[in-house]
Amino acid sequence: MKSGKWPLDMASWATSILVRLIKISNKSAYIGFEGYRQRLESGLPVMIAFWHNQGLFMPFVWFGKPGKIKLIVSQSKDGELIAALLRWFGILSVRGSSTRGGSAALKELLRLDRAGEDSIVFTPDGPKGPLYRVKEGVAYLALSSKKPLYLLSVTCSRVKILHSWDRFRIPLPFGKATYVCSPPLHLSDFSGLPLPEAAGVIEECLMQTNRIADAVSAEVLTHREAASLLSPDCFPWSPYSRGAHGETAVDFVKSVR
Repeated sequence: MKSGKWPLDMASWATSILVRLIKISNKSAYIGFEGYRQRLESGLPVMIAFWHNQGLFMPFVWFGKPGKIKLIVSQSKDGELIAALLRWFGILSVRGSSTRGGSAALKELLRLDRAGEDSIVFTPDGPKGPLYRVKEGVAYLALSSKKPLYLLSVTCSRVKILHSWDRFRIPLPFGKATYVCSPPLHLSDFSGLPLPEAAGVIEECLMQTNRIADAVSAEVLTHREAASLLSPDCFPWSPYSRGAHGETAVDFVKSVR
């Protein structure tokens, strides 16, 4: 533990324990994760995106090796605390944002992506919004990468919503957490898409992932109905959910069995 950093390290460690205890107290359901999990457990990297306000419970759906994932985190003091907290979950950080150090952070993520070894995760509306809007830098990264992009969402039945720009959600104990994973998007196969259009595709797909999680949590949709909506042949995933050779997540799962 570095001198001068121990208060931050201790605070982030204590927070990580609290988050784990809250997670244990919640009943969790996972929908659409089979191909995503199988890919990570096979050691293959991916790209991951979720909305900024859902970040507290997202470390629990990282199924890869510790240290094999990088997340862009703001250079602010809040970002420093987030980076310290994520280290306790085996998630490393690239410091930067849309306002401070963003260009350098994007270049580093592009370098890591081309190296091909690590998974990359980002919150496309962070760090300061607008809420639920995907920035073009994220779209550029998705178009440039050969890794499949998975969009994740979690809805908790018991949650405190803060009065922040993103209405950040703090899950409470003894509720239900519903996790949803989209089919993989292969946007590099559509590299001719203008950046605003690519950002719109990611935005609509992530909003649909969110809507499905909300509906299952509210018991408006059954798990089977949600799985049907997550078919790679459905809107809005198709045609972006097929690789260069038409491979879908279902095909990938069959190929590794």
